[in-house]
Amino acid sequence: MKIFKDTGLMEQSAHFGWQDKDQALYGLREGYKNSADELVGIALDNGNNPKILDTFIFPILFSYRHSLEISLKHIYMRARGTMPKGGHSLLDLWDCVKKEIIDDMICSEDFINQVKMYKENFFKYSLNGINLQEIRKMLQELQEANQKRDEIKNNVRQVDQNAEVWRYLIRMDDSLYFTCGHSIDYTILKDGINHIYEVLDFVYHIVDEYLSS
Repeated sequence: MKIFKDTGLMEQSAHFGWQDKDQALYGLREGYKNSADELVGIALDNGNNPKILDTFIFPILFSYRHSLEISLKHIYMRARGTMPKGGHSLLDLWDCVKKEIIDDMICSEDFINQVKMYKENFFKYSLNGINLQEIRKMLQELQEANQKRDEIKNNVRQVDQNAEVWRYLIRMDDSLYFTCGHSIDYTILKDGINHIYEVLDFVYHIVDEYLSS
């Protein structure tokens, strides 16, 4: 028995390796986001089943978190042609995108004037109405969701900056990330992630439009 096999049956096969870097990152962020959305739907359809409600949350949160991480890297790759520094830290990645892409490109008059020189049908996009500080706070909430109360009080580093919490639930020192009961509403979670994802997707769209001839 094999795990990976090409049967030639298109209707039941996945195909990869044909994508360029941009397509690869787009497929990754969409795949993780849409998979998590589907799992949320299954969880809500089985609201009387604690086994599903209390175990699906881990792959859902990992997938949502990873989709946002890839979204930030997708924006940076499109703008700079390389991957950003910041590793898996959502806050480091956001701060990098905010400074180098949003502030220095999208909101820069000098950059806009350069774009006007080669864009035949130029349209200026605006981020007015989007609370960028709110987006950072939401990313911070996601990254610090597992912090113990004393850690939050003492303002220590974000313990999920390496995207390990929802994959393992246990630290390298064998202690649990969560030591008391918590509750997460699936519908509110999905709405919040959708909001962040849509903002990041819009930022990518602006960058892609400005850099396309």
